[in-house]
Amino acid sequence: MSSNRMEPTEAFRVLASVDRQYLLYELRERNGESTIGELSRRIAARRHRTTSEKISLPEIDRARVRTVHIHLPSLLEQGVIDVDWSDGTVTLADDPSVDVLFAAAEELDEWPPEPPLSRFS
Repeated sequence: MSSNRMEPTEAFRVLASVDRQYLLYELRERNGESTIGELSRRIAARRHRTTSEKISLPEIDRARVRTVHIHLPSLLEQGVIDVDWSDGTVTLADDPSVDVLFAAAEELDEWPPEPPLSRFS
């Protein structure tokens, strides 16, 4: 857990990734807790503008790889999430950095995040 409060510039760096925005938004919508599997499914669905029921397994798998190897480590480093790797539970940390991050997110042009229309066409 981080001991220093996140600076707004760091918060915007974290939010530079649309997938991290999706991940954080999904956690907030689920009272601060979800699983890696559910987050991967929802991130993939948002990315591909479909429902979590209609998303394909390869799309979920790609989202899971990015989530586990890129986004969760980045958010862990900033002290904004906790991960229980034994059961795949991801929770928003009880840390002032979380408040800074969501305050920065509210300043973005689009929050909650929506995927760009042409990104995967």
